[in-house]
Amino acid sequence: MSIKTFIRSPDGTLDIGDSLIDATSLMRFDRRACFLVRDRGTVIGLLTPADVRAAGPSLLPTLGRYEHSSCTARLTVANALRGNAIVVSLEATPVDVARALRAGSQRGAIVTDGPDVVGVVTVDDLLGAAIEHLEHDTPPGLARVLVAASLPPSQDAVRAPRSALQVALAIARVHEARLTVLHVMRGLSARVAAGMSAGVDADVHRWRLAAARASLARLVPEAGAAAVRIAIRAGSVVDGVLAAAEGTRADLIVMGGRPGSPLVRAITRRAPCPVLVA
Repeated sequence: MSIKTFIRSPDGTLDIGDSLIDATSLMRFDRRACFLVRDRGTVIGLLTPADVRAAGPSLLPTLGRYEHSSCTARLTVANALRGNAIVVSLEATPVDVARALRAGSQRGAIVTDGPDVVGVVTVDDLLGAAIEHLEHDTPPGLARVLVAASLPPSQDAVRAPRSALQVALAIARVHEARLTVLHVMRGLSARVAAGMSAGVDADVHRWRLAAARASLARLVPEAGAAAVRIAIRAGSVVDGVLAAAEGTRADLIVMGGRPGSPLVRAITRRAPCPVLVA
């Protein structure tokens, strides 16, 4: 893709000796303004509002009070130019322009077709193109949902319309998202664990994992099984949920509980994505 599709005309032309105050007035209402700068009729650079602000009086009152107006009034466009002009061909790609701008100090590039200046491309223009590209490749919506599920005392409890699992299933269906159903097993109490040999402890752990997975599998409707993954972790609930959210790159975490409970607060504070408490 070339830059032909998003180059634009400059907002005007300034002479290198023009007053910086006058240039500021021209750009006051448009942060995307971009003016060609000429020296003896030859285009030598671009001037943006960011360049003007950087060269003008300080915006901090504590510093600006020491800058005498007679000094700032003598500033010209030349004082605001950043290095040498960046010139690119009309056939250049956005990547070419981005690399040139990154290597230089200007916030825009002059686009030429042979000896003629045909337009400009600024950092803001490149960001706009990047946003459109990202939105096209990753349309808004939820692609991955994680639900933290506890093993219910009965099948009816988890199938209630407002249970965390049912809410997460409904959201996943609407967005055609992949759903990860996570259960974090707490460790055995120290008293129980102390009375087991190493072999028995491992057997109990495997049995608990298998029982938890089977229990969760019975809760997931067969119709949605293709888009649902069951995950079992052991240890801290907070650490388990956060690790699963990072590992699955979840766009949303759904969990049960009271919004103000310590568990919910701990997960919400550290979660890499929004948390919905059902």
